[in-house]
Amino acid sequence: MSDRILLIAVDWGTSRLRAMAVAANGAVIEERDSEDGIAKVAAGGHEAAFEALAAGWPREAPAIMAGMVGSRQGWREAAYAPCPAKVDDLASQMLRFSGAGGRRLAIVPGVMLRDPGRDGDVIRGEETQIVGLLAQEPGFAGVVILPGTHSKWASVTGGAIADFQTYLTGELFELLSKHSFLRHSVAEGEGDLAAAPGFRLGVERTAKAGLPFLAAIFSVRVRQLLDNVDRADNLAYLSGLVIGGEIAAAAAAGRLTRSQPIRIIGTRSLARAYRAALTIAGYEAEALDGGPLVAAGLVHLASKTGMLEGNAA
Repeated sequence: MSDRILLIAVDWGTSRLRAMAVAANGAVIEERDSEDGIAKVAAGGHEAAFEALAAGWPREAPAIMAGMVGSRQGWREAAYAPCPAKVDDLASQMLRFSGAGGRRLAIVPGVMLRDPGRDGDVIRGEETQIVGLLAQEPGFAGVVILPGTHSKWASVTGGAIADFQTYLTGELFELLSKHSFLRHSVAEGEGDLAAAPGFRLGVERTAKAGLPFLAAIFSVRVRQLLDNVDRADNLAYLSGLVIGGEIAAAAAAGRLTRSQPIRIIGTRSLARAYRAALTIAGYEAEALDGGPLVAAGLVHLASKTGMLEGNAA
């Protein structure tokens, strides 16, 4: 049967576990998720958490996994592949082992970069979304932005992740808005942050006007004290400052030019916010939903090793 489950594709992050049952043609038949992220599962409990989520799916179906499952805190540590990393490099360097019940398992390696000027960098999970992009656009050459807690900017060319850099944008926004003195000047509101007037102003100040970032973030407090700016709009302003600061830093590092195609891969809301910020800063970008690209990347890697046909070596 064409809809027979031949592979289980797993996206296992810090906070959530997502599993997809895949048919021979690469289509996702069924998708499940749980809150059993790596941060929650105790050492030695990963297989039980996975099998509980995959209950009822055939045990002979192998599983390919990506994300923090391959970290030191995960099920098993999968060594990083060196950059530049092609799709074939990631496929050949997957960590393979068998579960207690005999299920064949594989974990996609992350990617590491060595750079004496900034020590280096690592990716764990986002590489699979880039593989998914390359599966859909084999000739893509340009910039891939993967926003999140730790945003990744990757240069992709020749079918490989050629270079990348991480920005702690999401984590910094969380710290500033909820744990710094600025928390008294901002508040959650209804609607999309990127659609608020404050967001545009924030992006313009850091990404276009060149206001130094450490000075810019203090203006969040000043706006509320001197002008009694609405605290929800001020949160959007802070978001614009932080994302705009990331764009300015990437441009200063030569990671962003108007001549290169730009793809943003992430959740719909976050990808939309980054696209809006880039537009304000004068760049054209296409936003893509990261969920389907994870599935496409895992299926593509599985097909490279024969896992989808059930005859992996």
